[in-house]
Amino acid sequence: MSKISIVIPVLNEAANIKNLLNHLIENSFKENIQDIIVVDGGSVDGTQNMVLDIFSQSENTRTNIRLLTSEKGRAKQMNLGAKKANGNVLYFLHADSFPPKHFDKHILSEIKKGNTNAPFSNQN
Repeated sequence: MSKISIVIPVLNEAANIKNLLNHLIENSFKENIQDIIVVDGGSVDGTQNMVLDIFSQSENTRTNIRLLTSEKGRAKQMNLGAKKANGNVLYFLHADSFPPKHFDKHILSEIKKGNTNAPFSNQN
């Protein structure tokens, strides 16, 4: 069975990251998401604390959220996230992009059809 690893490179995304993580948790199925990996490139606005706050909330422990630190640079952050991912499907997401409800089912359905690109634009 395919499982999705969501990789989110961030830099000073305190305004968005908490809402995004809650959105991902509320709009996906636990059995489809292997992990959500937030890769921080040196934020100074509290982004890391926001991620840790979501991680520590008992109601959200159903999803494996990890915070990694990396050198600044989106490509470096995405590469580190991909390297540390445990799922066999990688879904890269910007911190200000909110995928549609049940995005995980849509992604896995497209993969089963042989399509390897997520069919979403920014839904927010």
